[in-house]
This record gives sequence, C-alpha cells and structure tokens, in this order.
Amino acid sequence: MIMHDDSSERDAAVHSRHALSRRRLFRTAGGIGLLASGAATIGLQPVQAADGRPVSRMGQAPALNRRCIGEFLVTAISDGYLEADFGLLSHIDATTASAMMSEAGVTAQSVMNINAYVVQGRGHTILIDAGAGGFSGWGGRLATSLVAAGVDPAEIDTILMTHAHPDHAGGLAGELGFSHFANAELVLNRSELAFWGDDANLNRAAAGTRPVFQLARNAFDAFKTRTRTFEKMGEVLSGIVAYPFPGHTIGHTGYMIESDGQRLLIWGDIVHYPDIQVARPDVTIAFDSDPAMAAQTRLKVLDMASAENLLIAGMHLNMPSFARVRRQDNGGYQLRKEEWAPSVI
Repeated sequence: MIMHDDSSERDAAVHSRHALSRRRLFRTAGGIGLLASGAATIGLQPVQAADGRPVSRMGQAPALNRRCIGEFLVTAISDGYLEADFGLLSHIDATTASAMMSEAGVTAQSVMNINAYVVQGRGHTILIDAGAGGFSGWGGRLATSLVAAGVDPAEIDTILMTHAHPDHAGGLAGELGFSHFANAELVLNRSELAFWGDDANLNRAAAGTRPVFQLARNAFDAFKTRTRTFEKMGEVLSGIVAYPFPGHTIGHTGYMIESDGQRLLIWGDIVHYPDIQVARPDVTIAFDSDPAMAAQTRLKVLDMASAENLLIAGMHLNMPSFARVRRQDNGGYQLRKEEWAPSVI
C-alpha cells in the first residue's frame, strides 16, 4: 500500500482553512437568525415557488446530519436521489419488497437516497464519495449541500472512493473533465481503477452501460496526477482504515473511522434498499457485478456490524444516514436508525 505523506505546512494550511470556514459559517448562521426573526415579526404567509408550484412540489432542503467520532466530525450529506424500482432486485418479488418497505414506514418506495460523507479532523477535510453529479438525472445536490454544511470544496484535501459507479463518481468532475475539487487527492482500490480503465471490459460491456465507463474514466482523468491506490485492508489516512468489500464491484470498499475508542463504518453500497436487504441479505440488485459475492460480503459485514455494535453509515441509507445493526433471535438482522440529535458532542 502506498501511504499518504503529510507535511506540517499542509496541515497548518488545512487548519487555517477550517478556521476561515467556521467564521464564514457563523456569519451565515447570524444572517439566517435575522431572517427568522423578521419572519416571526411580520407573520409567515403560505409559500409558493416562483413558478406558482406549491411547496409540497418543491425539492427538499439540503439534508445534513452530524456525528462526532472521537477527534473526527462526520457529516452525512445528501446528493439527492435516484429513481429505482423493485424490478432491479433478485430473490424477492415486488409485492413482498413493497410490503417490507411499508412495514418499515417508507412511503417513497421508488426513491433511493444518494449520500456522501464529509470527515473533518486530524488536519484533514475528507469527502467519501461525490454523489451522482446529475448523471442520468440522478442527484446533483452535493455542491448545494456542501455550502449548507459550511464546507468549501477547495478545503477538501482527500476524496475516498467506495467505488466508481455513477452515483458515487459522477460528482467528481464536469463533462469536460475538470475536477470539482482542485486541491483533493483521489484515493481508491487499485482493482477498481484498473477495471474501469480496461478497454477489454469496456468493449465487452453492453452499449447502455458504456456511458458509465466513460463517466468513471472522465473522473479518473481529472485526478490523474492526484491519485493514490491501495490493494488490501489497511490505514489510508490517520484513523481511517480501508476494508475491501468485493461483490458489488471488484474494488468496492468500506472505510472504518476510529478515534478515542469510538468507531464508525461507512460501508458504501452494502445495501441499496436497507429496509429489505438487511433483513434479507440474499436479495441482490442488478448493479452488482458479482451478485453471489455481494450477498456473501453483505452477510459478513452485517455479522461484523452486529457483533461489534458498530455505528454504520451508507450511501443509500435514508436520513438520518447513521444506524446500527442488531441480530435477531431468529438469526436475521434488523437495521435500527440512529435518531437525529441536537448535539454532535
């Protein structure tokens, strides 16, 4: 594994940028407070969009949720969603899948959340995955959500990739191949980089999936001189360990964040429909490159998460985007979402 070479100058610069970001955030918060005070004075009126649409038809506000993991501040950021249906799933029928979602209280059953995570601490501002960037009409809200979180893209010095599917890599670069994160190093599993860059794999791919290859290559080209790879489990940054979770893609990776005895596993795409696949690990999705291996990996990760009482996060969990896995008496698993908390301490 090629390890990161930190320098004191870089760390000092990152700390300085964090301080500036906090000052900007406090100024913004003050402005919001004044606006709220004014609204309370004049009384709130029914709100419509500029085109007359009712508020219920408008997009959600930026969705954020934070947790402290020792020295690290971890922010769950929504890039938006993609439309999907149960026809993508195997080993379960649509009626059963819908019933499981209804039992879990999920009403928007055709919507799959797209999350990314910002990790700040130990002199770094890290982004784990970059959302879809609007590819195929998916997501595209990462930039707005970063602003809401008080994070300047120029402050992000490291991007850890779980894998290079479009809903994770689409936000890395624009259509012309310009990086959206000018000061960031891209870090990913070497086999993931090799797979998407292999012309033989591209030539074997169905015509409909070739744009996915091109999007991944476009992103990798934008970071060509700022890319670091690893091959196996190990520390990629201080306090962050990469865990290979193959099956969904060949280089699919999770990241364990650990500090002061606290741990968080960001498990990538171990599940796409959490309210189905945690209880039914055998259920796979059409996006899996090796469905049997993906199911085996999911079972192992669920077992680890439950046995070790890990706080987990994932790119397709519904807000609040943090949860724990419990093993049930019948041997199955249950996802218990962590409630949104007013304090991150």
